[in-house]
Formats: sequence, C-alpha cells, structure tokens
Amino acid sequence: MRPTAATGQDRAAWLVISLGLALLLVPHRLRVTAAPPFQTALLAPLRLVTSVGRSLREARAENDRLSLLAARLAVENARLQAAMPAAVVTPPTDLLLTGAPVIGRDLTTFEHWLVISRGSLHGIRVGAPVITPEGVCGKVVASGPHQALVQTLLAPESRISVINLRSRVPALARPDRSGRLVLDYAPKDSDFRPGDTVVTAGLGMVFPKGLRLGEVTSTPDQPDALFKPVTIRPFTDVSRVERVFVISLPEGTQPDTGAAWLENTAPSEVTIPYQSSGQ
Repeated sequence: MRPTAATGQDRAAWLVISLGLALLLVPHRLRVTAAPPFQTALLAPLRLVTSVGRSLREARAENDRLSLLAARLAVENARLQAAMPAAVVTPPTDLLLTGAPVIGRDLTTFEHWLVISRGSLHGIRVGAPVITPEGVCGKVVASGPHQALVQTLLAPESRISVINLRSRVPALARPDRSGRLVLDYAPKDSDFRPGDTVVTAGLGMVFPKGLRLGEVTSTPDQPDALFKPVTIRPFTDVSRVERVFVISLPEGTQPDTGAAWLENTAPSEVTIPYQSSGQ
C-alpha cells in the first residue's frame, strides 16, 4: 500500500504533539513558568479561527436582515407612489415578502430561469412577482411543495408593462439578445431621456404598480421607426442574484378594491376584445 503524503494539518498535529512531549522533559519549576505563555501562543490560532467564524456568521445574518429591509422599503416606496393623495382608503401593507435562496438556474445563459428553495408549502403561488432589493427580478411560473421556478425579466417570453416615472409615458418592456430591455409601443414623440427611471405600470395582473425595473440608457434616433426606440438597463443583475423575495398576500386575503395599488392583482373578470387592423 502506497503511503499518502502528509498534509498541513498532519504536520501541525505532529508539531503540537512534539512540543507537548518536549515540555514534559523540562524541569517542573521551569515548566510551570513557561506553560502559560506556551498555552497562549498555542491556542491563539484556534481563538482567531473561532473569532473569524463568529464574525462571518454575524455579517451573513446582518446582510440577510438588510436585504429583507431593502426589499420591504422598495415595496413600500412603490405603494406610496401609487397611492392617490386624496385617497380615503390607505393601500394595504400586509403583503408577505418571502425570502428565497437561488439554488438553480438555466445553464445556457444563467439569466432566463431561476429555481428557488421555497414552494407552495411556504405560500409561493404561480404568478407571484419576484423582486430583489434593487428592483424587479421576474415572476413565479411553476411551484412545487418546496421549490419554485422563476421566469426572469430577461427570459425571451417575458413582457412587463411599464411607465416612465418622470413623464408617465406607458410602454411594454421585453428583453433583447444582449441582456438589456427594450420598449415596445412607446409613441414616436414620447418623452424618454437617458437616466429616466422605468417602473411597473400595474397592468397584466402580476406586478403591483411602481416597482423599479430599470434605467433608460439610450434613445437612438431612427426616423423610419414606427415607435420610439428606447433601451433600458435593468436594476437587477439576474445573472448574479443569489437571493430573491417573493411578494404575496396572506392566505385567504383579497386585494382591497378601495386601494388602487393592488387592484391589478385581482382575478380578471373581463378581457379586451381583439380588434383587427383598420377597426
């Protein structure tokens, strides 16, 4: 049997044993005098490793707490922006934010699909919006007992109704092939400028109104284009996200129709009839 090479841990263990045996050979009086500093020096690395490990655990817990707080503030900011100043009924604040680690993603792009380690047993439902502290991430499209599949805002099938936070011009955001978002159906003479913030418009019965989506990066001049070309950089980098938050109402709760912020999340009762061109 071929002997294995000694590792660093093996060498350290043999060194400690050798020093301990050597200390036993020292006269008792000298041993009593030398033992305390020897023990302090010997235990210093162990104390350092323990202290660093404790600090890392505390930092990780604090990071999780701050991420949840930032996500709550993002939702609260959207709620307050969508509330009418003269509204009699205050929009509900009893939304649930379920934090979920990302445990899988599509291996082709790392941007189109995410698997999170929370499912129906944790209150995750199909169609629930998914956000990060930075902004919109996507929506839940499938949910099992312990896991859920998230379609990100960069998936080819993704379409999100948006509005310019400054000029209030509506449009439809979709991904292009370069990992950015572009707007469809923005009027040719609409007011979009680089630096504008684009938020969800509250259409489509998925995303509440006012959630941050991205920043306008360019509005190239294309005289022959039917609509205004607008390019957006998403606030959430879905290729690097490690933890998301799923927005949901408490079990058995229905959106308050007196509060405009969540009216779009109610079940659809009517649909817009299809109209062919020329009608």
